[in-house]
Amino acid sequence: MQTASAIPVGRRQIHLDFHTSEYLKAIGAGFDKGDFQAALKLGQVDAVNLFAKCHHSWSYYPTKVGRMHPELRFDLLGAQIEACREIGIKVQIYYTFGWSAGDAESHPEWCMRDRAGNFVTQGELPIDSKPEDPMPDFYWKFLCPNTTYHSHIMAQVKELCERYAPEGFWFDIYQVQRHCFCKSCRRDMHLEGVDCEDSTAVGAFAASKMQAHCKALSGLIAEYHPEAQIFFNGTTAIEAAGNFHHRMYANNTVQDLEDLPTVWGGYDKLPLQSKYFLQAGYAITGMSGKFHTAWGEFGGFKHPDALRYEAASMIAWGAHCNFGDQMHPSGCMDQATYTNIGEAYAYVKKIEDYGIEGLPIARLGFWRSFSAEHDEGLAKILLEGQINFEVANVLGDLGRYDVIIVPGAACLSADEAQCLDAFAKAGGKVLALGAGALSEAGECLLDIGADFLGEAKFDRDYLALGETLKRGLVESPFLNFKACRRFQAHDDTEILAWIHEPYFSRTQAQYCSHQNTPHRLKASAHPAIFRKGGVISIAPELDWMYYKHGARLHRDLLLQVLHLVHLRPMIKTSLPSAGRLAFLQQEKHKRYVAHLLYAPPMQRGNCEVIEDLPPLFEVPLSFDLPETITSVTLVPDGISLPINHADEYSTVVVPKFSCHCAIVLDYA
Repeated sequence: MQTASAIPVGRRQIHLDFHTSEYLKAIGAGFDKGDFQAALKLGQVDAVNLFAKCHHSWSYYPTKVGRMHPELRFDLLGAQIEACREIGIKVQIYYTFGWSAGDAESHPEWCMRDRAGNFVTQGELPIDSKPEDPMPDFYWKFLCPNTTYHSHIMAQVKELCERYAPEGFWFDIYQVQRHCFCKSCRRDMHLEGVDCEDSTAVGAFAASKMQAHCKALSGLIAEYHPEAQIFFNGTTAIEAAGNFHHRMYANNTVQDLEDLPTVWGGYDKLPLQSKYFLQAGYAITGMSGKFHTAWGEFGGFKHPDALRYEAASMIAWGAHCNFGDQMHPSGCMDQATYTNIGEAYAYVKKIEDYGIEGLPIARLGFWRSFSAEHDEGLAKILLEGQINFEVANVLGDLGRYDVIIVPGAACLSADEAQCLDAFAKAGGKVLALGAGALSEAGECLLDIGADFLGEAKFDRDYLALGETLKRGLVESPFLNFKACRRFQAHDDTEILAWIHEPYFSRTQAQYCSHQNTPHRLKASAHPAIFRKGGVISIAPELDWMYYKHGARLHRDLLLQVLHLVHLRPMIKTSLPSAGRLAFLQQEKHKRYVAHLLYAPPMQRGNCEVIEDLPPLFEVPLSFDLPETITSVTLVPDGISLPINHADEYSTVVVPKFSCHCAIVLDYA
């Protein structure tokens, strides 16, 4: 995979939003260079993203191309850059692309349209809404890069390049999953022979136009500032499989992994994303916010403990740190915000050398399907079991793994399946969930010891475990929230679990009780979990079900199956399920670093909140590594941990930690 090698502009960054309405007065009138610098120093910040143009379309410097905010009387962007330069803080210039309200109003021909000709928007307005009705949060119209809007952006970015010399440019709102049918796109699709009714073809067309736009911007910037960092936000989003299929992130010189775990899906998105992009050769930045909920929240605060946990997590997963803030329209910085961030970044300064420039390393490979629900569900199961893993389908070297696990979505090409079959025949182990062993057409791609008969005939079904898997789990048939595909096992295939089908699916014509129909007492002829050679097939989509429903029984079953074959993990520990183990190798420093994290998130309203940081005591860490470990140090405490050598694993014990610690394993 072609990669970039740029290093993010800072280890402790701030993303300073400034989306400021024309209905507000005296914009920036309270800006004071000394106060601005004091806030950034208080926050222990070394880089900041500063706004050139916001979602309202206003620019914050004297522009001849765009429109300067009508209530701004000076070059605010220039004054901020100057203030940062004086205290050694690096700068990226922020510029919005996809959401630009004034441009959308003035140039409706620049807007994205759906097939019916309506504006493509984030959120919806009621059909009979009136101007005085409430505006929904995050409501914006999307703009299209395949219009003269592209030329406008090129001209303004050229102007910015000529006026300023930033360390980077940060472009916002690039969402390839939004398809456009504006006049310009319809014309070009017709000229290029793209069927407007074929969503796959339209998606490829949309990706190509956005890639051309990004490539042109990158080329323009390189003419003026060849060392500048460039990032297009939205191109790394885990929800959009098109980002990975079309490699929309390829024009980024680094990868910023935007996540607001409080309201955008929790704290387990960053681990999988970080592993993927680090293994692809990119430096990465983890992005969160100081807000209680999400971007644009004035007056919202996370507690400093939550910020410290999030920052420590970023370092643990090998990322630089970035917290979002939004400056008051007056131009005054909020000192309380930077006091909170400063507490987190003070801790980051103690540990950053032990995460940044590290790479994931493991004997378990996770075959990323790019189906968000399957991938995130599987990652969550592994993370809660403190199972260390790499992303297997990045480097192409399957021989580095003992075990490869394939999520429950049909995701393999014929060539990839052939490689996995060869891997299994050479002694490797493969776990395939759900449709992971199948093509999208339903063909068995892996040698699983069974024939695929078809999709499930019922809405739900039940799982009954054989003796091999019963230990510590429920012995009665238990519910699958999504019924299993039907397989017929070959005579030489070992059956580890069976399906019990319900008497009937729940319909209005026939139903039983409040929810699902009970199971038949006799098992069906269809196996649920079965093994042939080095391949174990798990017909239930345990990953998808865990993502959707979070049943511990499904998680524990998958971990039980995994433990049948994953016999030599590099690193092992014992933590509560909210604990996380991150494992990196820093080859340059000849060391491995195991990061332990523990801060149980609690659901409050629509937010996941980090509040309690309970201490853990006498935590064991066992390791079986290729190199001989010569010393082990606990960070940030700086104390040496004695090594207890055993036949297979060596072990150290962390006497106590709260929130985070790192165990540094040096080798000769």
